[in-house]
Amino acid sequence: MNGDVILMTRHPLFTVVLSGYQTEPYLQKALDSIANQTFRDFEVICYVEDCTDRSLEMCQAMAERDPRFIVATGPKSGAVATTRNYGIDHASGQYLAVIDGDDWLVPDMLEKLAGKLEQTGEVDVLTFAAVSTEKENVDWDHVKRFSNFRQSDEADVFSGLDAVRRSGRNGGAIQNFTWLSIYRVAFLREHRLYQSDGLLMEDYEWNPRVWFFAKRVAYLDQVLYVYRRRPGSLTTETSPRIVLDLARQFRSLADFAEGRDIPGDVFSIWSNQWISVLFWFMFHPVTSRKISGGDRNKALNVILSGDGTKQFRRILSHASRPKRLAGPLIRLAAKGFQLPAKAYFRSLYYPMIERRGKK
Repeated sequence: MNGDVILMTRHPLFTVVLSGYQTEPYLQKALDSIANQTFRDFEVICYVEDCTDRSLEMCQAMAERDPRFIVATGPKSGAVATTRNYGIDHASGQYLAVIDGDDWLVPDMLEKLAGKLEQTGEVDVLTFAAVSTEKENVDWDHVKRFSNFRQSDEADVFSGLDAVRRSGRNGGAIQNFTWLSIYRVAFLREHRLYQSDGLLMEDYEWNPRVWFFAKRVAYLDQVLYVYRRRPGSLTTETSPRIVLDLARQFRSLADFAEGRDIPGDVFSIWSNQWISVLFWFMFHPVTSRKISGGDRNKALNVILSGDGTKQFRRILSHASRPKRLAGPLIRLAAKGFQLPAKAYFRSLYYPMIERRGKK
């Protein structure tokens, strides 16, 4: 940090919420990327759950040097949803941005977002582009860039439902990462858009609800966030916990969709995405190698219990034909007969998707 005097208004434009749990080797880079933003008027909430490394001490040291940083602590939940919910409740800024403790922001992220907001006026969601890397620095010539929109979408302000339609042009492969957008805090509070406390796959369940209620969405076609893929993170490898939490999040989405008037084209895009993610974690030959038959059975019964079978059939009926063909096999798998489903996905479903991807 430089020696400039830092001034912060009582209600800054941005509140940045950082999840600092167990990220000591990477955390200083994340903290510095926030502190050194070219746009200076913001606050930072560093939420650190009980951990065994120096993450808390590092956040506290930053708060001593920079009054814009606030440190909050809580018991271990094992999911970043708790951090983000704390941010929604305690943010003083108009817009909420989130960052995981192993990622970092580009230096002028907040400046560019502030400039875009001057053009658009108040929006519920402002989204942008990001890159992912497994290294300490980004090789900008060989990097994966991702966003939900095209450059031409920069010219418009559109509804959340129209955002789904626009992002669905990518074959329904919507990037649901919470950190891929900033959010108007009053909008989140008004619709009680909290994430599922203590559960993984929080973005999967949360973003459809956000986009359903959003009236004004804007897009900035610039890379502003660097997502670090690292071994040992909560979602790098499929685990029994991820599959069970995914089932709970899927059931929550099904309950949400059951009571809402969702346009048919939007529901089809969502159905294909929701089912694709579910199948990927439960039945892909590579990602599901660590999942036992018992783990899969338990998760499927969370989805199909009670009214879940009817809801699952409704969602599946709006999905593509290969997904619909899997429906009876999924119900068999929930009863303990998993071999037919595993054979279908291993021999037909994923080989067919791979062939289409090569065309």
